[in-house]
Amino acid sequence: MDIGFFLSLFGDPVAQEKLESADARALVSFVERYAQHVASVVEVRCREGWELVVLDFQTGRPQRSTYDVKRGERIGVRFNIHGEMPRVYMLRADFPDTDHQQLTIECEPRVICIDDRPWAEARLTWTPAELVQRVLAWFSRAIRGELHDARQPVDPVLSGSPLSFLISRSTLEDAASKDLVGVHNTDHQKTLRVMPLQDFTGSPENVDPVCAVAYCVSPEKMTRMQFAPTSLGSLAAILEERGIDLIKDLRDKLSGWLNESEAWRLQARFVVIVEMPIISPRHEQQPGTDLRAYMTEQSAGDIAVSLGIAIPDVPGSTGTVGFVRSVGIIEADQEAVNKITVQIAEIHYEFDQLLATQLTGRKAVDDRTVVMVGAGAIGSHVAGCLVREGRFSWTVIDDDILLPHNIGRHTGRNNDVTNNKANLVATSLNNVLNDCANNARPIPANLFAEEPLRIEIDAALNGADIIIDATASVLAERHLSDHSSSARRVSIFFTPSGDGAVLLVEPADRSCTLRDLEAQYLGLVTHEERLTGHLVSPEDTFVYTGACRAVTNIIPESRIMVLSGLIAGGLTNAIDVPEGVIQVWSMGEEGNVDTHIFSPSHVSRQEVAGWEVTVDAGVVEGIMAKRADCLPNETGGILFGVVDIPGKRIHIVHGGSAPPDSEQTSTGFVRGTAGVQEHIDRTFEETRGQVRYVGEWHSHPPRVAPVPSRTDLLQIDWLAALFDMDTLPALMLIAGDHSYSIILANMVADNADAPEIAGYSP
Repeated sequence: MDIGFFLSLFGDPVAQEKLESADARALVSFVERYAQHVASVVEVRCREGWELVVLDFQTGRPQRSTYDVKRGERIGVRFNIHGEMPRVYMLRADFPDTDHQQLTIECEPRVICIDDRPWAEARLTWTPAELVQRVLAWFSRAIRGELHDARQPVDPVLSGSPLSFLISRSTLEDAASKDLVGVHNTDHQKTLRVMPLQDFTGSPENVDPVCAVAYCVSPEKMTRMQFAPTSLGSLAAILEERGIDLIKDLRDKLSGWLNESEAWRLQARFVVIVEMPIISPRHEQQPGTDLRAYMTEQSAGDIAVSLGIAIPDVPGSTGTVGFVRSVGIIEADQEAVNKITVQIAEIHYEFDQLLATQLTGRKAVDDRTVVMVGAGAIGSHVAGCLVREGRFSWTVIDDDILLPHNIGRHTGRNNDVTNNKANLVATSLNNVLNDCANNARPIPANLFAEEPLRIEIDAALNGADIIIDATASVLAERHLSDHSSSARRVSIFFTPSGDGAVLLVEPADRSCTLRDLEAQYLGLVTHEERLTGHLVSPEDTFVYTGACRAVTNIIPESRIMVLSGLIAGGLTNAIDVPEGVIQVWSMGEEGNVDTHIFSPSHVSRQEVAGWEVTVDAGVVEGIMAKRADCLPNETGGILFGVVDIPGKRIHIVHGGSAPPDSEQTSTGFVRGTAGVQEHIDRTFEETRGQVRYVGEWHSHPPRVAPVPSRTDLLQIDWLAALFDMDTLPALMLIAGDHSYSIILANMVADNADAPEIAGYSP
């Protein structure tokens, strides 16, 4: 690098009074008045609207430095009198290659990147003091080897083409076998989507006169790019160093376009797209990839001429291509190739699952297969949120259609009314990602459908990694919990009043099933003060037709969106760890949200008299604690549980305390009645009828086994007669020193003297 030649481009040194840029004058004034301990003004130069302030800058370099930065470095700060971001040149020919230098053309010195903000934004707070501080900070980080910052772009480009491009990863990966074109939107003709020609179904008017070729540089072939190419020749030389023979490949491709059907392509401008690994100056591969587009100012036909495969057509001929194939083998004209100018253009990956993943801060794509049952308000919003985070490959099951009143809290639109919700949600998810490999699949059917849909639904559930119940249906949730699939289950739902949301996630080993989590959540509602009123029906509802069941709750979309976002975030956190979770959000009128997180309790199951009885470790611990508090006296109370009569299952969720009028002695316990019915009614109402009275519990004194005494057997007989009215069996739990027994009497109570007993010793 000839620094003297570069300086001469700005003319000879001039007096400071000649500076026209207010920013340049401010920098000189600041340095001379306030920053002489950091920098000194060497000279200023002005030429054709460009002004350069040359400073000797003290870098603060210690004895050892990661890069060869000297204690004193000469820099040039370039200003434009019309107002552009100042550019900081390093005026030393052998200044080291570091991270966060901007790409320049080969005749320019290195430019350090001190600010990643757009100038329109940075200008609002820019001062000469800030510029000096940013330069000093850059030197400090370079000395410590801390220049790489994931928040900044790598090797930003100083200037380039006004066009920008979009390309999908799949198109780029197989670019060598495809003919690519740039397709523009009528309203935004400077932004082009690069796609295979065979995939384009529109009219030629929507194809910009741009043709593209794309290449991927392998990591083992990649070396750091220090300068931006300015011609097709310099670009070819750069790519040749990285294992790509651009000239040969272009000769092959353009030769195939020299026919009448490809005329418009030879008359188009040309873009070369290159995907490269990011390599640091110390030859270390960095996260992510560097995507660049190099736009030519000449047409593809002009490039074909410079490569020796074509000549301009004779003026006045009948040909429409404008170029004809060369006769014989002609080598590329290197001088002509070097005259094909290129500009760097902005290019973006299409939004695919990998990009979505990276934007959330995760490193690996989550391609687990999810089946979501229920495509209503919560399902449509949560799935839409998760797919934007790059989560999952989706199947959506629902037989419902979108009705007008659904639009108020669904991702569907007015023109979607009467369409199936599963189809709508799957289509919406597919429209988010440019990723054919992860297309969402709808199954517009009822979960309980008969064959042949039953076969399709079962196949989807059996092939899933995760099953999400978004139906808000107890019947559907329990059916999914019991299904033979090995997938981990999740349940999500809003509370009836719309001011809360619930997330239930099974542990990865499914030791606690969705049924168990449902019961434990309901148990928490019965005795956790924080969840009081959580499932109470709303005061106001909306009748959307004249039918007696056509009633829906009143929940504004703003609240649906907030709660759905919270559920989506909680779900992703929970599904990435093996532990299960019960998470509840409660939202206040002012938008404040309280979060309650509970760890699922270990469950124990007993088969008794044809019924499955499940009890949580937390319930047992609570009962044991009540027993310990009353020793040496016996104590007891009523049992609450969730009952599934067709499934013949009882899940004990809570053991109440002894009523105040109970008789508690060291040799016996007689449960009182004060407040019991009120407690049962309140629990029934708080849980919308899901938790009910299922039996009694009591403790035995120390060193007495938890087996039923004659008095206990008489009580069971009484309970059996009581529960027989509800066609339910009678349940009793007896707590001892270190174990308990569950007794489930026959509904007819034929043999009360020999009840079946299931015991558990923790």
